[in-house]
Amino acid sequence: MKFFKSSISTFLIVVILAFYGAEVSGQEKKPIDLKFGMFLKNISPDFKNSKFHAEFYWWTIFENDSTVTGHSNTDILNIEYVNGIAVSTGAFKGEIIDMKDLGNHKFYYTGFHQGDFYFSPDFKMYPFDKQRMDIVIENILLENKLLKIVPDSVSYIKSKQERKFWCLSNDILANNNQSSSHIYKTELVEGEGKYNSDFGYDQAPAEEIYGRLTLSVFIDRSLLPYISKFIIPLMIILLLVYFVFYLPAEKIDIAAALTVTSLLSAIAFQSSINNDLPEIGYIIYVSKIFYTCYFLIAISMALSLMTFYLYNTQDQQKLLLSKRIILWVRFIFPLVFIVASILFAL
Repeated sequence: MKFFKSSISTFLIVVILAFYGAEVSGQEKKPIDLKFGMFLKNISPDFKNSKFHAEFYWWTIFENDSTVTGHSNTDILNIEYVNGIAVSTGAFKGEIIDMKDLGNHKFYYTGFHQGDFYFSPDFKMYPFDKQRMDIVIENILLENKLLKIVPDSVSYIKSKQERKFWCLSNDILANNNQSSSHIYKTELVEGEGKYNSDFGYDQAPAEEIYGRLTLSVFIDRSLLPYISKFIIPLMIILLLVYFVFYLPAEKIDIAAALTVTSLLSAIAFQSSINNDLPEIGYIIYVSKIFYTCYFLIAISMALSLMTFYLYNTQDQQKLLLSKRIILWVRFIFPLVFIVASILFAL
């Protein structure tokens, strides 16, 4: 009987220790939450080179007992700018301005970064396009199961800034409506980066996932500068072509001069606009508008020749047909341009 009671006691102790060990193990496996925030002082896009320049302060708050986690603060702060240009390894730690030990294994770091970042602009709707510029950070040592980078939302809520303008300084917001690009919202979101490689080390897993934090700045183009730069010159070119349909049929020389001048102006205008853009492998909205203009100019030249021919026949029916064609084209010409502009925007 004593042996039986001893066995029961030993079994219960083993079970309790097993559960306690599992709980401790579970606690050790809980990832570190790295709260992270950014405060943008300046951001300026360079569309032609597909990059942007940014200057910002950053801060991070985290709890770390290295005796439990097995990771030092240096490991936790081993962060890189994923899409940064010419950023050396370990540069992040060199940006630290201040560090505070908040007690109870809680730490605060703040720093400053200025540099260029890659982004992939989408010009399909240029000049009415919307762009997204990302600043992406990631720890290069600790996987997602060991470290999660999360937004320091509490700090932004306390600042009482509009959510769509989180991370932006008052200087940026004050100049937001005065530059050619207009920031209409920002997002600070947690994410993941997946690496499908063991990087040549056969004992490493074939796939690793690291925590990321992405600050996205969404911009569009201010309307007024592009009305003067794009819409008004284009309207003048089209008006020159449209005047052809108000000329007498016998004024073929004036009609030819107007159409040729309009064609050359449109080609030069399109070239100047394309010089502001990088080389792209798709047709953008403004190019489609120019192709519509070329089509209308070609039709205008053809109709001028046709009405001139009908006029020279001196046949009354053909003269009447010529007048009807001109009247119809006066209505169809602007309609084709408006319909094409709407359809291409869809």
